[in-house]
Amino acid sequence: MQIFSISKMSERKYRVGYKVILIACLLVITLECIYDFKEDGRKCPIYNPTLEGTLNLQLDSVSYDEMISNFSWLINGGHYMPTECKPRESVAIIIPFRGREEHLRILLNNLHPVLYRQQLEYTVYIVEQVDTKPFNKGYLYNVGYMKAKENQHTCFVFHDVDLIPENDHILYGCMKSPMHLSRAIDKFHYILSDLKLIGGVSAWKAKEFEKVNGWSNMFKNWGGEDDDMSYRIAANGLSIFRYPNSIAKYKMLKHKRTPVNTARHRMLENSAPRFKHDGLSTLIFNPPRIEKHHLFTKILVPT
Repeated sequence: MQIFSISKMSERKYRVGYKVILIACLLVITLECIYDFKEDGRKCPIYNPTLEGTLNLQLDSVSYDEMISNFSWLINGGHYMPTECKPRESVAIIIPFRGREEHLRILLNNLHPVLYRQQLEYTVYIVEQVDTKPFNKGYLYNVGYMKAKENQHTCFVFHDVDLIPENDHILYGCMKSPMHLSRAIDKFHYILSDLKLIGGVSAWKAKEFEKVNGWSNMFKNWGGEDDDMSYRIAANGLSIFRYPNSIAKYKMLKHKRTPVNTARHRMLENSAPRFKHDGLSTLIFNPPRIEKHHLFTKILVPT
């Protein structure tokens, strides 16, 4: 009998202990769910209430020192991460560049505040062609992408230096991929002449960008590389996403155009079959020199 009593007591203690453990586990799970909910709630909003909509563009050339003073949120390398909420994306802004210093200053002076208000984690990369050979924008984009990818970005924005966003509701992230951000440009009366166009400013996730094998490395001087990218997108069955005309407005800064690529039409005839063998997969470059400035990270590339 005594043994039976001890067994019954042990069983009761076991059941009580089991219930305590079960309740404790449920409490932990509940707390984790609440914590996760709070973490989700801390994500930065898609549209920050501080966004202004249509912008009053600053088109005067401002010195780097003045911008450094004004943009106190930046850390060295042209990087920013919001502290009040968890950013939804880490964005690389990749700008091909050579000799357009005034345009670069105007772009940075207008773009940094937009990216800041959108509460993005972002880094601005200036990919500078340091030789005097014909300008090769696609090649610079590809090198910039490969170097920026090392920093674990989730979205890559390819940005001409002469295009200034007129509205900060143009979200510099990858809501979709690919996104053609510069749908409506003032020089073209804010009209998109062809739905296949992707030039100017576009946003890509790595998956889609690598699926099309990046930009062509073959188009030099002005013209052809954007049309070639349109063919790559079509050949891979991808769709181009855009914001409405009322939002996706850009101002194009006046500039002297580089020499025209007279061979572009002939080269475009075989864009679709060529894309697999011309782009990221065939990109050859020596490790470029990297310079970290306060407003940007500069990648110096010989072609």
